[in-house]
Amino acid sequence: MSILSFEIPKKVMSEEERQKRGSSDCGIPGTYLQNMSEEDMDKWKAKHIKGQDERVEIKKNFGGTQAVIVVYKGCQEGNWREKISYHENIQISANSKIHMSFDLWNEFQQAIAEAYKILLGGKLNEQT
Repeated sequence: MSILSFEIPKKVMSEEERQKRGSSDCGIPGTYLQNMSEEDMDKWKAKHIKGQDERVEIKKNFGGTQAVIVVYKGCQEGNWREKISYHENIQISANSKIHMSFDLWNEFQQAIAEAYKILLGGKLNEQT
């Protein structure tokens, strides 16, 4: 069964409420507050982006840490200092340390494998 979810998470609060709750005490711009249910935060949210630089973007919440895993169909080789969009096949970003169990680590690997299969034209079991 596929663990990637391509459903758009439902918003749990109005934009006005999110803006109030998401602002920092110091007024720092860019403060972020997720606007989705706990159930949606636990999913491996995915988006297939087609085009010249085809990729699958995966977002996952790890107990307060938000991670973005991008699985690209191909690499963009060259000197990374000269190419803004230079990348390898997998790119991972997070806003803090990621703590995970071995079970979650296995899901992490499965999510990347599923994204790679999609990029190669494979179909997944859509039961998410």
